Amino acid sequence: MPHNMKHDPEQLNQLQAQHLFRSAFSANLTVFAGAALLSSYFYHDTGNMPLPWLLLMAAMVAIRIFMAQAFFSDQAKHFIHIDIKQWINAYSLATLATGTAWASLILFVPENTSALGISAAYIALLAVMAASISTLPVVLNAYYGYIVPMFLASVAFPFLATIPGKYYFSIASVLYFAFITATGRMINRRYLESFNLMLENEALIDKLQDEIIQKELAQKKLMNNQAQLEQTVDLRTRELSSINEALVNEINERRRIESNLKHIAHHDSLTNLPNRLLLDARLTHTLERAKRNHRQVAVLFIDLDHFKTINDSLGHDIGDKLLVSISNRLRHCIREDDTVARLGGDEFIMIIEQVHDITDLHPLLNKIMKVTEQTITIGNHELSTSASIGVSIYPDDGATPEQLLRNADAAMYHAKENGRHNYHFYTRELTSNAYDRVVLETDLKQAIARKQLLVYYQPQICLQTGKMVSVEALVRWNHHQLGIMSPGQFLNIAEQCGLINQISEEVLTQACEQIVRWKEKGLPIETVAVNIAGSQIHNSDLASTVSRILSKTHCKTAWLELEITEDFLIKKKQQSVRELQKLRALGISLAIDDFGTGYSSLSYLKQLPVNKLKIDQSFVRDINSNMEDATLVQAIIAMGKSLNLKLIAEGVEQKTHEAFLSEHGCEFAQGYYYSRPVPPEEIEARFPETAGKQHRGKLVQFPGGQ
Repeated sequence: MPHNMKHDPEQLNQLQAQHLFRSAFSANLTVFAGAALLSSYFYHDTGNMPLPWLLLMAAMVAIRIFMAQAFFSDQAKHFIHIDIKQWINAYSLATLATGTAWASLILFVPENTSALGISAAYIALLAVMAASISTLPVVLNAYYGYIVPMFLASVAFPFLATIPGKYYFSIASVLYFAFITATGRMINRRYLESFNLMLENEALIDKLQDEIIQKELAQKKLMNNQAQLEQTVDLRTRELSSINEALVNEINERRRIESNLKHIAHHDSLTNLPNRLLLDARLTHTLERAKRNHRQVAVLFIDLDHFKTINDSLGHDIGDKLLVSISNRLRHCIREDDTVARLGGDEFIMIIEQVHDITDLHPLLNKIMKVTEQTITIGNHELSTSASIGVSIYPDDGATPEQLLRNADAAMYHAKENGRHNYHFYTRELTSNAYDRVVLETDLKQAIARKQLLVYYQPQICLQTGKMVSVEALVRWNHHQLGIMSPGQFLNIAEQCGLINQISEEVLTQACEQIVRWKEKGLPIETVAVNIAGSQIHNSDLASTVSRILSKTHCKTAWLELEITEDFLIKKKQQSVRELQKLRALGISLAIDDFGTGYSSLSYLKQLPVNKLKIDQSFVRDINSNMEDATLVQAIIAMGKSLNLKLIAEGVEQKTHEAFLSEHGCEFAQGYYYSRPVPPEEIEARFPETAGKQHRGKLVQFPGGQ
């Protein structure tokens, strides 16, 4: 009979396993008794007993009985060692072995067995197949594993024993096998229907008991409340009859307060929109109704772009008024049956019911985008904002409020990451990417704690001498599954989850320790350049941190060069200048990395206490084919020389790059033309004289260089 309720496959497997193992002891003893009886018959008939076969059967029976006892022992411990499915598979394998042992009987029948003995062996195989139908069909794999070997043996036996009419016997075996196979499948269906019915009855009984208990508790509470109310009313009526009118007024006031409290509990105090509590209730009710009517529901997750900037610059009062104005505009975008709620901060949720087609949402989404970007006048300020919207659809993107809200949130963040001021429909890839990101963030935290970050070094070459004079330290992560990961694969995650400062300090420490070791070995490496995260300049006492690491590693300030990207320096100019001046006071060389990408002015550049400009590789890459890039590189070199700054170009990949830079006065270069970033051991190998080999003063080119 069909059942509407779906049950946990683990429960069904447990019932199958219990039935299978409960009958194992008696069934296997019966199997062994039959084997012993058949062996005795052969001994009586021929004087020879198939003792190896009898011992094999005894071993199979013992194994299956032992497995049954082990199963019930493990069941008492809630299957902490092996799960149900593995027990069933193991017992099915043992049953296959037992069936094979039975089938091997045809190989142990004594040669001088009478025709009656051969018939007895043949009938025994068929009888054992029939006997198994009482218990084994509860698991078809076990049943087939048991009877198929015996069926094959029964087909082959008439030919091996040269029984007259062997073809008829074989055909009869096939028909018999087809019959017991069909019977076994039918019994299996009956077992499964019985088990499902048992589970359904148990679930219904539990549900009924819970409902009865809840009903009794509610009725008891109602009776208690009613009794208390009656007592109170009676007491007040007797004692305060003279002020009955005042009592009525007080009751009315209380009801009004309760109504207000209920409204406050379910609505946002600022915008008067439904809050998260009422949103969940409405969304749950909407999904139930949509399920009954087979309709779609859309959940829109709306986030205002750059609201924090308005809040921080103009104050929370202006920000609150902006939220109220936006909420009023959003109210007018929806139908009467739809819902708009404030989730918190600058986040709003819309529930759009009775969505016939997803394309019907585009006019609404465009309307929301339009009303949120319209200028709002608050006091003396004319404010303009925009919205990023994520959309999830019931039932395609989730069946519960939590799933729909989470997926709409993921879609909204995808819209923000792709330029803001747009909307995006949820796709399954967003959840997968979010999951991968969480896993990678967790692994990164563990890698920092376990010191699993590596530092590779890329040579920096003097273009006049062709020798390696310094190196740049570049972090790598030796991930346990993904292998060696470059900075571009994990530094963005580190910045967003607040780990970038820890990584920067770890790289700085390793680089200082390494340059000290190289100096002790006599390597002619003058400095090691280390990239500093912008957040370290803006949010920490960088000079104190660097000074502490230098002292700890015994690294001299002259051996260290710090590189800071141009765009970080121009975000907070005054703070950047002060922090860099502290570093220069320590005697540390400073370089501006990725120069030319941040649009810093010449006047601002003159304020910075830097020693070197590093020309960004995006300009170097096409200097031989792009006239604009070539002109820009020449201008940067000229500007650097006018300010008495050293110049280094990164991204040198061809001999023509080197020739152009050298011709126009650039002093240093680095890139794949010379070497990829490599472990420190390979840097040492570039100086053969330190390993007792002849050294000509030239850099030995790395594999992978041009």
